[in-house]
Amino acid sequence: MDGAELSRLYQWNYRPQSPQRPSWFTQWPGGNRLAVTFNIMHEWESVPRSNTIRKRTMSPLTNCLDFLALGAREYGANFGFHRLLNALDKFDVKATVFTSGLMAELFPDTLKEAVRRGHEIACHHWDQSRHPFDYNNKEEERQAILRSIDAIEKAAGARPLGYMSPGPRPSPFTLELCASLGFRWNGDYCDSDVPYMIDVDGKKLVSIGYVRPAYTDLGLTGALQQLKDEFDAHYEESATHPMKFRYAMHNFTGGRPGLAKVFERFLEYAKGHRGVWFCRCIDMAEFWAKQEKS
Repeated sequence: MDGAELSRLYQWNYRPQSPQRPSWFTQWPGGNRLAVTFNIMHEWESVPRSNTIRKRTMSPLTNCLDFLALGAREYGANFGFHRLLNALDKFDVKATVFTSGLMAELFPDTLKEAVRRGHEIACHHWDQSRHPFDYNNKEEERQAILRSIDAIEKAAGARPLGYMSPGPRPSPFTLELCASLGFRWNGDYCDSDVPYMIDVDGKKLVSIGYVRPAYTDLGLTGALQQLKDEFDAHYEESATHPMKFRYAMHNFTGGRPGLAKVFERFLEYAKGHRGVWFCRCIDMAEFWAKQEKS
């Protein structure tokens, strides 16, 4: 593959190849130095193939379901999700919930509850078991995203403004589809310490990179100290220039009692620091877009 083909497939025609800190970016809203955003991954995976649970070889019959793996997702929806929402409530912090369209269809009350508590609902495609690059063409991917938007809007009462593909593993068409469908921000790219603007033929989105430069689910041993150390490094660097800290938790992993308690203790720790803005992804995106426009 030559450089021109890589640039096209990797979307450098829409994104900066080397994102830079803009000159105006000297602080976050309210004069804060560190933006902290938490994400709850509220996913359904109808054909488990990721790290939901250790898989066993299943029958090739189309109606054979992996009940143990699906049960992990169901546990996340029914128990883990609410445990994480309760931890956020204790410290009055609002998060962004990434939900599969299928999860929105199967467990709509979970999204209603998240919205009631002030959290953002973002689109995480239809089914975690199928990535955008699995589709045969752009229109198939478009229909899956539209189906997801519809299910989320019915459950949450509002159209999602942010999108991140499963994985995240976008296809060469994903950015064009996000722009044409009116999303305001995209979480597919893990390439920058700071947000940046994506320009798809004049239609603008803000890139809010996934778990860069921070973390996703940790193992229980030493988890709290790892989070504190990472936060401290971000906070120290933010004395020189503004930083963002993003931590993502999957409801079926991070929502278990042990890791949910780790998260609760970390919230208490982070809340004890001055100059920290706790925000949803949409808050960060709207701030960035407004500053870039002005």
